[in-house]
Amino acid sequence: MPQFASTLLHIARLGVGWEHEANFVIDRPGTGDFLFIHFTRPAIVILEGGPVQAPANSCILYTPNHHQNYSGDRCGLSNNWIHFLGDSAETLAHHHAIPLNRVFRLAQAGFVPSLINEMRTEIHRKDPHYEEMVDLLLRQLFLQLQRHIELADRKRLSGRQAELATLIGELQTRVLGNLDHHWTIEEMAREVHLSRSRFMGLYREFYDISPIEDLIRARIKHAQWLLTATTLSVGQVADECGFGSLYHFSRLFKKRVGSSPSEFASKFGKSTSLSWGRNETISDQETTSHSMPHLKRSTSR
Repeated sequence: MPQFASTLLHIARLGVGWEHEANFVIDRPGTGDFLFIHFTRPAIVILEGGPVQAPANSCILYTPNHHQNYSGDRCGLSNNWIHFLGDSAETLAHHHAIPLNRVFRLAQAGFVPSLINEMRTEIHRKDPHYEEMVDLLLRQLFLQLQRHIELADRKRLSGRQAELATLIGELQTRVLGNLDHHWTIEEMAREVHLSRSRFMGLYREFYDISPIEDLIRARIKHAQWLLTATTLSVGQVADECGFGSLYHFSRLFKKRVGSSPSEFASKFGKSTSLSWGRNETISDQETTSHSMPHLKRSTSR
């Protein structure tokens, strides 16, 4: 089906939860593909009209060969990102009213790392029709972006609400980026200086999910990836994903996924030695040399 295959969106590289020091800057003429970036902390983006402040949970979609220049805003750069190609990409962006080469804000962005993790799992497992699944997940990302751009325009949060949304959004990034930590509701609430009940209410208001359910889903998805893309034991996976005991992990995993961790690993896993960190995926046969993540200036992604 060559004609059908040519219409698919294809991921070249992606990354989740990348952290860089305060002096890290991306400055390059472009990468020859589309680059979607979700900033999880405030950033500065240099556009044709000059520097633009990008608040936490804002994004930019660069077209191929458009100049890229961005860094953290008085703090380290923290982001999720996807490099992708496809004949229909620009048409799809216009269809969903996604701005090109300029910063846009989302009402909430918890779906971004979740969808990228799903894409990463598909790429690593390479089950039948995984290319089509990746294409569908990218299209779902576009649709979700359109929805949350429109919700952001509609909500018009008050100053205090906007501040709380930013604080809780930054917390969500820390929580979902440190799944091995034994998070509690009380600790999360303290991180944003709110009472337990107020924190839980706001989290559900902003993300349509409870903080614990959000954490459990992220842990299970990460466990699925570790079981299929690494040679870690089930016990090591449980520790990596922050489960208090192997029994609790195995029971919850079977309830959510439908099979035990060992059964899942046996069915879908592949013995592999990954040459990249757990937060980055290079799809298919692409090979590349990566700069170390804390260089002052980089063109690595």
